[in-house]
Amino acid sequence: MVSTGMSTLVIGDLHGCGQELGQLLDLARRERADARVILVGDLFTKGPEPHEVVRALLEHRAGGRRLDLVCGNHDLRMLEALRLRDAGASLDGLPAAESSAIRLLDRAGMLGQARQFLAEAANCVTLQGLGWTVLHGGIHPELGLAGTSDHDRIHLKAAFGERHWWERYDGRDGLLIVGHKPLREPLLIRRNGRPVVVNVDTGCVYGGTLTGYCVEEDRFLQVPSRQQPREGFRPAVASAPPWASGGPVRTFARRP
Repeated sequence: MVSTGMSTLVIGDLHGCGQELGQLLDLARRERADARVILVGDLFTKGPEPHEVVRALLEHRAGGRRLDLVCGNHDLRMLEALRLRDAGASLDGLPAAESSAIRLLDRAGMLGQARQFLAEAANCVTLQGLGWTVLHGGIHPELGLAGTSDHDRIHLKAAFGERHWWERYDGRDGLLIVGHKPLREPLLIRRNGRPVVVNVDTGCVYGGTLTGYCVEEDRFLQVPSRQQPREGFRPAVASAPPWASGGPVRTFARRP
């Protein structure tokens, strides 16, 4: 039996998928209106609706609900693009993903709010709770969480075909909840019966799903992407079975 006592929901990489975020937040609020929401970063670039991401975040907080942000590598890239724009650089001379997001946000009158969210995220590399830590990228298993630099906590991931860091992680730093490396299915690794790694990046912007992990209940919530699958995108296959014996319940909200 699944409890309705969800209190912490960690949501994977958004990349400008605003309608999917709104749908997932609606699903979470129907279960528990005061649940804490944490986003693992990469808020605005690549996708078609960065302004809808801003709108969904503002709406969620408008009711006094708790929402926290962790810094992703694309959030840093977006901040740098904005810095260059402020210094006089032409949008046409900036990377395409960042210039497109800036134009869409500016056109919707939401660039200022987006800057505030980016600045907030950039000030938070990790968020910790009772036995768990949320970060965007990963850690060096031999160095541990404390020994991994902030740069690597945000950027670390295996190249295609390489071994993932989580294969060598023994759980000494508790449960690590990450995004950054898109997978076909959310990843959950258990050691000695307890979860030690969760990856909630399931490639929403590439036509996959948007995934949230309910920490206390050890289950996933998902909504389908509205984006067309991108040609040439090869989401990584999890290197450990995503659903262990006796594993979490997955609730999948279909598109209305």
